[in-house]
Amino acid sequence: MKNRYLLSILLLITCVATAQEIGQFQQFNGRFDYTGLGNTLNLAENNGNAPCEILTESSADLTLQPGQTVVAAALYWAGSGEGDFEVALNGNPIISERNFSYIFDNGTTTYNYFAAYADVTSIVAATLNGTYTLSELDLTEDIIPFCSANGGTGTNFGGWAMYVIYEDASLPLNQIILFDGLEGVSASNPQINILLEDLNVLDNTGAKIGFLAWEGDQGIAVNETLSINGNILSNPPLNPSDNQFNGTNSFTGSNVLYNMDLDVYSIENNINPGDTTADIQVTSGQDLVMINNIITVLNVELPDATIMIDEVTGADDCGDRDITVDYTVFNVNSTGELPANTPIAFYANSSLVGQAATTMVLPIDGSESGTIDLTIPEAIPADFLLSAFVDDTGGGVGIVNELDETNNGFTVEVSLKVFPDVSNLEDLEQCDVVGTETFDLTEATENVTDADTITFHLTEDDAQNDIDPIPNPGDYENIENPQTIWVRASNPDCFSIGSFMIEITVCPLPDATIAITNNLNACRQRDLTIMYTVFNTLGTAPLPANTPIAFYLDGTLVAQAETENEIPEGGSEPGVLVLTLSPNVPNTFTLLLVVDDDGTGNGVVFELDDTNNTFEIDVTFGEIPPIGPLPDILECDQGNDMAQFDLTENEELISTNNNDTITYFTSEEDAIANINPILDPELYTNTSDPQEIFVRLENEICFTIASFLLETENCEPTIPEGMSPNGDGLNDVFKIQFLLDVFPDFNLKIYSRHGNLIYEGGNEDGLWDGIPNTGILQQDKVVPVGVYFYVLQLNDPQFPDAYLGDLYVNY
Repeated sequence: MKNRYLLSILLLITCVATAQEIGQFQQFNGRFDYTGLGNTLNLAENNGNAPCEILTESSADLTLQPGQTVVAAALYWAGSGEGDFEVALNGNPIISERNFSYIFDNGTTTYNYFAAYADVTSIVAATLNGTYTLSELDLTEDIIPFCSANGGTGTNFGGWAMYVIYEDASLPLNQIILFDGLEGVSASNPQINILLEDLNVLDNTGAKIGFLAWEGDQGIAVNETLSINGNILSNPPLNPSDNQFNGTNSFTGSNVLYNMDLDVYSIENNINPGDTTADIQVTSGQDLVMINNIITVLNVELPDATIMIDEVTGADDCGDRDITVDYTVFNVNSTGELPANTPIAFYANSSLVGQAATTMVLPIDGSESGTIDLTIPEAIPADFLLSAFVDDTGGGVGIVNELDETNNGFTVEVSLKVFPDVSNLEDLEQCDVVGTETFDLTEATENVTDADTITFHLTEDDAQNDIDPIPNPGDYENIENPQTIWVRASNPDCFSIGSFMIEITVCPLPDATIAITNNLNACRQRDLTIMYTVFNTLGTAPLPANTPIAFYLDGTLVAQAETENEIPEGGSEPGVLVLTLSPNVPNTFTLLLVVDDDGTGNGVVFELDDTNNTFEIDVTFGEIPPIGPLPDILECDQGNDMAQFDLTENEELISTNNNDTITYFTSEEDAIANINPILDPELYTNTSDPQEIFVRLENEICFTIASFLLETENCEPTIPEGMSPNGDGLNDVFKIQFLLDVFPDFNLKIYSRHGNLIYEGGNEDGLWDGIPNTGILQQDKVVPVGVYFYVLQLNDPQFPDAYLGDLYVNY
């Protein structure tokens, strides 16, 4: 079973904080205990009157008792800001090996804090007792934004601490676990829970827990507790139950360890023999406290099984798969005995090949040697990994609760002397087609295994004696049909002999040909349509689908296609390719179609005849006679320089061939592309004056483009002799053609038969509707039936004279 230590951090977040969760870092098992030392860099506890100053070094003393031997030493340092990760311990340069950060954002400002770790075991083991000075930790500039005097949070700090784990023969067997990270508790993160699971507490004598915390203030204590298994810890007067993080050092009894706490608590009354879990809880309702590490000392009795393969012997002969394995099982770095009958499993690669078990109880630091005979299955290759796992029932599952479940295995490389496997040699066949057929003999040995060298021979004796190998097995021409080829497969230890057959056979094969099936009418202004057919007329097997086709113009590849379906013997498949020709193509060019050509001149289909895959044709660009000059079309302006035109009135000048197609367009680009034609050319209203119209003349070969202009002119108005303003939609107004929006300055006057002026209007008034707008008849209704007189003055230099006449109004 696994021995797990799970830290579950319960964060109740009201502000934004980014931290590194506390997790298990190191574990020490044996007659071990630890002590702590360290010092602050602050000159006073943070408050409104504290100076914004900090030291760059401080010192602390280590005192070990006789018989206590250094096992490990862990140095931590921390402070406000982004971090200083290169310091010195007693003048020795120290570079951080593990960095931690905590980021706190109160909504207006982001504050960064850091911590660092380094292994200093060698320094402490060489120095032992004495004064230790941490120096070159310079946070002078970094703390300025944090100081209360500068409007900061009052969380400017710096300091260092060191744990020294030591061995003492008088101690019980303990398990020391060091957890680290950088988690904050405060009003916004009020609680951290740490759950230790799968413990096996032998007794509770000497059980204790220690903390390294940063930035705790003695003057702030709101719900500040430390508890284990629901019981609040305290160590008054140094650490009251409601003010745990108050700048104290339990190892020295100091209460002026400003802005850091290096404390240890006895938990003998809070944990019991047989306990399998321990729940640790840290809370703070106001003060920002950052937990850097936690260290526990518990009586734990657990074995730690490891194994080593000492020697692998046997398998001296080719094909022998029986080996003997000598191994040793150990119970070192443990705090308890390893029981007898602890299972052991042996694996060749990942396959279980044998099982054993220990025969006796292994005490702490004890060992037991054993031997097992194994037969390696044929499915395992000659070179494999042999693995032994202690506390493994054969499926990767253990039955013993251990201190460390990750160190139960041991692996070595093993090489057996095996015969190369030539049982899967493949016979080779070649089709008898055009030319001489050769064989690649190596294709027959693709499934041979455990061979470093393979040679091919004409006789069994030559293969057995390793003489006269075939010199070029990749391109071998048979001397008999069929013919037996002998193979010698060798590795440094063994060789095997086998044979296979090669044979030339009559094979059904396709025979692809191609031809163009339409007249190629080439025109420079249009794409060339190529209709072709791929045939398999003489083939004795289907031509595969997706057989490639290449199109060459004067020897240059210009397009590619492929067959869509499988073409049976005697069958064919049509295809169409639309080819866009470059303007630089000469007037006459050669078009070459090649079936079974991937565009590089190489085929992909094995055929009866590879010499008949082409079709070649010379193509000449066709032309169409150009359109002669076309007269412009002039129409009377019907208003606003617009008129209705019949674009087809010049078609006899364009072409008299009824098979030709004539189309009209408003732009040359559309005419060339043959898009957006004018749909009703006989009733076309111009959009500008003048406007250029483009005509496209097209026959089955080519097309040409020409153009003409549409123009309007001011024509003499056409004046009717009467009107009938009765609302029937016919002659309701005095409809003078070619007047409105043609002569914008015209003036029209209407007189009664007695000579009285009854209407006067211009272009902005439109055509007269029979209602007088001046004089004695002015009223909001049409004039009576009768004869009236008009005077129309165009006010245009082209038509200077006035138009006079009479108008009959009738309902």
